Amino acid sequence: MKSNPGLLDICILMALILWGLALYFVPLQSTSFYFDDRSSIVNNQAIKAIDIPKIFNAFNSRFLTGLSFALNYKWCGLNPAAYRLANLLIHCLNAFLVYLLVKSTLNFSRRGEGIIWPAFFASMLFLCHPIQTEAVNSITQRFVLMGSFFYLLTIYLYIQYRRQFQKIYLITAMGTATAAMLCKEFVVTLPFMLVLYDFYFLKTPNEKIWRRCRHILPFFVITLIVPILLLRTPREAIRAASIADSHSIQNQIDITRAKGSISRKQYFLTELNVMCTYARLLVLPVNQNFDYDYPLSHEIDAKTFLSGIFLLCLLAIAAVTYKLNHIISFSILWFFIALSVESSFIPIGHVIAEYRLYLAGVGFVFLVTALIYMKKADQKKLNIIAAAILIGFSMLTYQRNKVWKDEFTLWDDTVQKSPHKARAHNNRGLEYYRQGKLTQAIADFNKAIEIKPDFAAAYNNRGVLFGFKGDLAQ
Repeated sequence: MKSNPGLLDICILMALILWGLALYFVPLQSTSFYFDDRSSIVNNQAIKAIDIPKIFNAFNSRFLTGLSFALNYKWCGLNPAAYRLANLLIHCLNAFLVYLLVKSTLNFSRRGEGIIWPAFFASMLFLCHPIQTEAVNSITQRFVLMGSFFYLLTIYLYIQYRRQFQKIYLITAMGTATAAMLCKEFVVTLPFMLVLYDFYFLKTPNEKIWRRCRHILPFFVITLIVPILLLRTPREAIRAASIADSHSIQNQIDITRAKGSISRKQYFLTELNVMCTYARLLVLPVNQNFDYDYPLSHEIDAKTFLSGIFLLCLLAIAAVTYKLNHIISFSILWFFIALSVESSFIPIGHVIAEYRLYLAGVGFVFLVTALIYMKKADQKKLNIIAAAILIGFSMLTYQRNKVWKDEFTLWDDTVQKSPHKARAHNNRGLEYYRQGKLTQAIADFNKAIEIKPDFAAAYNNRGVLFGFKGDLAQ
């Protein structure tokens, strides 16, 4: 295989797909659509035909993902397994792109010596990390999967362009960057990530700054696609694509905040704590939750202050390690840049979600790979350490995927971890109702109303249930 690197790459891709199928075997058997999947897919008439204008109006800045849903429906109808299989295959392709990126990055320092195993480890770590389960199993989060795919592919193509200076790579990278802008809004950080990578790994002694900026300038222009599309958000846009805060009376759209969001100050202070939670979930992925009951920070209390100090320390480590180890420094900054849209001053409807860590996880993969393989030690010992990490994370992923067996197990797990979250009780109540367990369903609807007295959906669901029982006096 050393004499045929193309064959090696194919074997690695196949290994990633096979391992991914093994890890996600349980949720692939599920017959359920979860949460936003119903509004995005099941009840969304726009995907029931390949009607480009209709799909574009329904998904707006997430058009390409909407088109993929329409193709899924054309080929497989409303078979949840087919949609999740497509998500899983995209996840495997993203892991393969991580392999290519890590291999290319290590090649700058090691010049081809001993880079295959570290790159393969990085791709497997990205594939089997438990934090990725929500992005893969929640079909609607294909927005994240496809956005990350074109994001990573753009970076890889840009690296090839800067190494070989063949314009075909630059043109193709601009095409994939455009595709990324039509998947999900977090990809607007792409040109900044290109600047970061260029600064860390692609600069040459005699190359002037203006020449390097010239290569990246087109990507900043492409990024304008996202705000332009958000400003023209049509009324037909589905809930998952109609995200910008709109003022119907003034007929204005504020693209710097999402609908139903809290104040900028509250959101920023809360995100200081959330970022620390994200860092912990990457290192120690336990107690994962589909719907966190996360406390808001109204002022700079002790916890928020310490979180801010911790994040500043991470940035300080990135600065200190810049000359000592480029990859460690780069991986920390990747984490911050990847989360900068959804964990900053731009308020979003909910403050924390595990799928937001999907792209940020690439930075974690770079970091762990560098920490293991930067040591001068016997390669076999390093590979044993790497294998132990992969086995541990794979076991956690397989266990977490059992929660995604069906919608009841998902919401039951959520209620156990967020007992004071009204939405979790309401959705578990719906699953009890579908199973014919009416007593448990009523208890959950009552609990949801007790937690949130103005929860209209819970009142409606309870009323429907009483009507089914013929007990309208209730």
